[in-house]
Amino acid sequence: MTAGEQFVTINGLELAVKTWGNPDLPPVIALHGWLDNAATFDQLAPLVDSHYWIIPDLSGHGLSAHRGIAVDYSLSSYCIEVMALADSLSLDRFVLVGHSMGGGVANLLAGLYPERIEKLVLLDVIGTLTTPAEDTLTQMRKGLDQRLERTPRKAGLYATRDKAVEARAKKGIDLDAAQTLGRRGIAKQEQGYYWCHDQRLILRSLLSMTDDQLVPFMEAVCCPVLVIGSQEAVIRQQVVQKRVALVNEIRTVNLPGGHHQHLDGDVSGIVALLKEFLGQS
Repeated sequence: MTAGEQFVTINGLELAVKTWGNPDLPPVIALHGWLDNAATFDQLAPLVDSHYWIIPDLSGHGLSAHRGIAVDYSLSSYCIEVMALADSLSLDRFVLVGHSMGGGVANLLAGLYPERIEKLVLLDVIGTLTTPAEDTLTQMRKGLDQRLERTPRKAGLYATRDKAVEARAKKGIDLDAAQTLGRRGIAKQEQGYYWCHDQRLILRSLLSMTDDQLVPFMEAVCCPVLVIGSQEAVIRQQVVQKRVALVNEIRTVNLPGGHHQHLDGDVSGIVALLKEFLGQS
């Protein structure tokens, strides 16, 4: 299965888009997680050859452009970005696959545009991370304070590429997986190597949904949904069960492995589940 690369301009911003497979096949848009990039699907996409995989580096990540200083990163802004990408590629209906943050974006879009989403696959996430209503004031204050700091955060520098890879691996993935992400995520300057995602992505979100606000988005999802969870789920199992109950046609499967199991865990198990799910009429 061959890989491709293209750059697509979305609302004046250049996105790097990795592709796998035959463009004549049904399309899948796959969305990576926070601080990852399109390479997160390099172990998965080539083995699911029933579809054409379209995998953007979301803005601020990988090889894609960073947003202007006055433009913030949020789930809603990524929703705009993904739908604009689909429109630019003339995709009326498509499958959405999302991991972690990308799964949160995919889940919201499946509720917002049910007429366009054929199927939804969520990897170690369902819905989005939420904040209790009573905590939103503190959250916004901390987020604003970070954005008002006089000295912007700078990327960490490493003497060698291997050191940069090792630093990423220490955050919860194996070395091979970190190496894979590094192909699109590590850049070099005179002083050393660094992970080139926009440092503003590290800032606290200004405002998150509450659980109650998320409910109508979950209830609006009408396509078939497959949730593949891990032993290190970022969303508590009690919350997962409540959200699963809101969706009409949904299957959940838990596999052994960590949060990036589609990259460094039971990839063959996930491939088998995807082939079965995407092959259903």
